[in-house]
Amino acid sequence: MTPVASSAAPTAVTDTPRVCRLLLVDSQRIFRQALRVLLSTEDSFAVVGEAGTASEALELMGTLQPDAVITDLHLTDGSTVPLIEHIRERFPKTAILVLTAVRARDAAAAVRKAGALGYLLKDRGRGELLAGLRSVIAGRWYRSSNPAAPRGRVGAGGLGYGAAYLTERQRLVLRSVAHGHPARQIAAMLGVSVRAVHKQRERLREALQLKSTAALTRFAVREGFAEETPERR
Repeated sequence: MTPVASSAAPTAVTDTPRVCRLLLVDSQRIFRQALRVLLSTEDSFAVVGEAGTASEALELMGTLQPDAVITDLHLTDGSTVPLIEHIRERFPKTAILVLTAVRARDAAAAVRKAGALGYLLKDRGRGELLAGLRSVIAGRWYRSSNPAAPRGRVGAGGLGYGAAYLTERQRLVLRSVAHGHPARQIAAMLGVSVRAVHKQRERLREALQLKSTAALTRFAVREGFAEETPERR
């Protein structure tokens, strides 16, 4: 509130520093709680809500309308890229910082394209977290200094960004695709409809930027999913 000056003498008006309202999105509750405690030491930030899934986050966005969102790249109900796109479409003034353990330049580029303003690794310290937050709130792109994945094989095919942020259900579909199972068999294994399998494969192609089912199959084989056994759910 702006103070009202006395009529006896002019008084300088000082604006109260604005507190940035934050929404934390991460599948791990203990991580969200630790992040809340860390941020509570800063007077310029206030955590107003927490969500464990993308759907929960979107529901809270409408109620809380935070100034900034800190979200993981991995969420149990899907990747963060669609969440970022939804937030940017519905709440364009909200800044988004991705806080993740995924070290891949392609991932940073993908979330930036979707509308996020920051990509920060979870192994960084408090100082870099605060620097990243302040940067995205000011509308500037921020990225950890070395987001590239370490060299060497990861799994059978050296998984890049595309496979790195897949949900377990998506990975199950890829394993089945790599083994050459038809949609009807995959549906029976997962306990869903054939239509749901087709939709899942279509979403996978979009997420992985692949143009056809054949390309999806080649990707699954190349990335080593054929060497894994599809699990029944």
